[in-house]
Amino acid sequence: MRPNCCLAILRVSVCAALLLTLDADSEKSDCDVELIVNRDIVYEAFLGEDLRIHCTVEFCSDSPPPVSWYKHETTDVPVNVSSGSHIKTEWKLLKHLEGRSFLIFQKVHRNDSGAYQCRVGGSVSHFINVLVHGEGTNVSLTSVHGGVVTSEPGTEDTFWPFVYRAVGVTVFFITMLTVCVASRRMYKGKCRATPSRQPSHDALPPSPNHENSQPCIES
Repeated sequence: MRPNCCLAILRVSVCAALLLTLDADSEKSDCDVELIVNRDIVYEAFLGEDLRIHCTVEFCSDSPPPVSWYKHETTDVPVNVSSGSHIKTEWKLLKHLEGRSFLIFQKVHRNDSGAYQCRVGGSVSHFINVLVHGEGTNVSLTSVHGGVVTSEPGTEDTFWPFVYRAVGVTVFFITMLTVCVASRRMYKGKCRATPSRQPSHDALPPSPNHENSQPCIES
């Protein structure tokens, strides 16, 4: 009887261990943190302005998880948010089990342009693109495609002034052409409205004013 009893105890212990393992795995899968960031989102700011970017965090524990921010360069570099940095972080609880992590740029710099991500454990958000405009300089836009960052020189500062000039010249040309055509038609209309007079032997001699009048000549 003892061997059967020991075998039964062993089987019960194995089943209990399996059940505990399955419960732990289910709790772990249910407690995965979800980071919500719109895909291909771009934040724009001018040099020296304040800028705030954020990602929404959904979690299942009572205490909010720690959120880390990274900038995508050659490798993923943690964002310096120390006391001496112009970049800070902030946490705001939106509702139960949901909050928002902010990355705050105080007087944004030119080299702050780039792609950023927020991370919680193994969860990683989509890229958040930051575009900094400078005064009198071209804009460098950083775009992310499939995890690869490519920098493209911006043409926004030179393209639109060229378009405005071209449109202005075109409108001026059309206006002048319309005025010239309208003036020419009015001049022809006046000439056609003047009746032609045939000389007659019985007619009275023309008045001095009529002799001095000039015929209308169409160009």
